[in-house]
Amino acid sequence: MKIPPKPDNEKERLNALLAYDILDTEFETVYDELTQLASSICETPIALISLIDEKRQWFKSRVGLDARETNRDIAFCSHAILQKDDVLVVEDATKDERFADNPLVLKDPSIRFYAGAPLITPNGFALGTLCAIDTKPKTLTPTQEKALQILAKQVISQLELRLSFKKLQNYATELRKINAGKDRFFSIIAHDLKSPFNAMLGFADILTNDVHDLPPEQIKEISSDIYNTGKATLKLLDNLLQWSMLETGNLSWRPKKLYLYGVVEDVLNLLYGPASLKKITLVNDINSEMNVYGDLIMLESVLQNIVNNAIKFSHTGDKITISCTQEDNHLVRVTVTDTGVGMTQEQINRLFDMEYSASKLGTDGERGTGLGLLLCKEFVHRNGGSLKVTSELNQGSQFSFTIPQI
Repeated sequence: MKIPPKPDNEKERLNALLAYDILDTEFETVYDELTQLASSICETPIALISLIDEKRQWFKSRVGLDARETNRDIAFCSHAILQKDDVLVVEDATKDERFADNPLVLKDPSIRFYAGAPLITPNGFALGTLCAIDTKPKTLTPTQEKALQILAKQVISQLELRLSFKKLQNYATELRKINAGKDRFFSIIAHDLKSPFNAMLGFADILTNDVHDLPPEQIKEISSDIYNTGKATLKLLDNLLQWSMLETGNLSWRPKKLYLYGVVEDVLNLLYGPASLKKITLVNDINSEMNVYGDLIMLESVLQNIVNNAIKFSHTGDKITISCTQEDNHLVRVTVTDTGVGMTQEQINRLFDMEYSASKLGTDGERGTGLGLLLCKEFVHRNGGSLKVTSELNQGSQFSFTIPQI
């Protein structure tokens, strides 16, 4: 028995085969009909669509044979893929030195006649064969041989159609993701801009209705709050526009050294208005010497969403603390702790499930999209960290995430 050599382009050929994602799939009618037609035209009891991978020949379709695969070294088709476009015809295997002592000749299925038309891709790679096999010697007419070649081309056409359909499915999936990202972005805009605008409207309402009863110092303080909240909201809007660029692939991850205390302080200033309306104390307990490495826009967005949610689900007069601890592997864990309504384990399990991401009303009836945490998780992952949630009903919650340390 002669073991056939590997094709010169074996690595590229195997890559081409794997790209079709056809190996070890179920039988399909369209391929079975082609093998049945090959068996009928060539007048053989056995016909196969055989694909040659690194160590075996695997049958996508078979007529008259029980096996689903055989060792590549004994496969007639391993010789046939070396034939380029020509059909390999073995009229009597017992008289051919390449196959006379082959186990497939000496034992079941007792091959005597073999004709294999290579399955050639548009790029010229031979993936396997469409072959016709008999247990007795025979010959093929030119018409039968030509028909076998035509059927082999039809096998490739079906593989190409299958690959094109798979690509279309992937494109459709990506399109759905893009549309979902667009919807999510607009929902996040509504979610994150509503709180500071509500704060400004609340302050403005006080000035409008009670200005004559307020001392000058309080009027000045409220006016300052309106200005600071408006300024911070403008910054948030700029960040949201950059988020949209990120979602559409136009904004890359831009990490740099960040002074963590200052980043947290900026976020707390942004949320001072919503917190003051509920008389919630925001505490920046970050180590003043801690530096981290990450994307500023993403880090601010994560903190803003988590702290904003903590405000939403805290009671009037509560306290929210932002702290950090140093972990192994040069990571810093940033933790936002509140003493609010807390969550059950079932609620925690569904926090990052898009299907269950509908927003819950806050303690003062605040509304949101329920999508902010999904964006947080994505941003944390992009910065090489992970997000963790612990909570106890009616006791409060802890949202923490890791970020690389400088």
